[in-house]
Amino acid sequence: MKIKWLNKLIGARTIKTGLATFLTALFCQLLTLPAIFAVITSIVSIEPTAKASLRKAYVRFPASILGAFIAVTSTYFLGESALSYSIAATVTIFVCYKLKLYDGLLVASLTAVAMVPNIHTDFAYNFFSRLATTTIGLGTAGVVNFFVLPPKYINQIKQLLDIFETKMMNTLNTRINEITNEKITSNTTEQLMVETDKLISKIEQLKGYQKEELQFHKNTEKQLELAQITHRLNVNRLIQLHINHLIMLPHDIQLHFSEEEQTAMNHLIQSFHQFGETRIYEPHKPSLSLLKMSVKHLDEFDENQFKNHMIYEILMINKLLEQHPNKRR
Repeated sequence: MKIKWLNKLIGARTIKTGLATFLTALFCQLLTLPAIFAVITSIVSIEPTAKASLRKAYVRFPASILGAFIAVTSTYFLGESALSYSIAATVTIFVCYKLKLYDGLLVASLTAVAMVPNIHTDFAYNFFSRLATTTIGLGTAGVVNFFVLPPKYINQIKQLLDIFETKMMNTLNTRINEITNEKITSNTTEQLMVETDKLISKIEQLKGYQKEELQFHKNTEKQLELAQITHRLNVNRLIQLHINHLIMLPHDIQLHFSEEEQTAMNHLIQSFHQFGETRIYEPHKPSLSLLKMSVKHLDEFDENQFKNHMIYEILMINKLLEQHPNKRR
């Protein structure tokens, strides 16, 4: 119970970083090895998922060896000088980049630079001790990340989806109001579109983390829940796509709506707003019928063809909301 309270207060990743740092330093002290390099490695090795920690450990280990070797070599020839620091950092980054050890760049360069002032005469001992401490740091971080407070992103994803759906409906309503008032260009809705795009990217990232985590910590219930979330997310992405089509219109077009069409739009705005706030969707049927008839009456020679496009997008959004997996019955 105390762990759950602490987790809510400072976060699981912070707790795991502190624990990994403590255990790493303790192991190094018991083995009479310098702890600083191992601690640095353990801190940067705590990842959002256990799989990420293991995957990046395969990269960070050889990168750290390279960093240690370069630091020992530069110090052997140049001593503890400004040039040694520069060469240790620059060459380490260059070699790691060329070998595509991108996830190991930070650990390797920090290890290389931090080693320079601690290397004296026993170069072989310093190299192998750094190798040992790096192994301890990576191993401890991996074990802690795997067994201690496995990350659970399901609830966080659901909360973000709720926020996204509300924001998405607000964007839709704002855009419909703009277009029916013949305001085609709008910085307001373009900014809202950017914000919703960023939010859905964050959701996708967390969903990916949860999917990775379930590969190591099998849970049938969570897998089913993740599948449901994925379906809900896919429907939201389709709705978002149709809203974006309403926003990204040519700037030089003109749209003209009759009074009846504007009234129908206002009724639908109320329905969209209701879904955004309560997840209850009750579309105004007469308004939908009127808009469908408006589309049918437009022919290919009509100068107001973009109105056809807009109404089509709104009707598609309506259809998706009627079948939305998060809609309350």
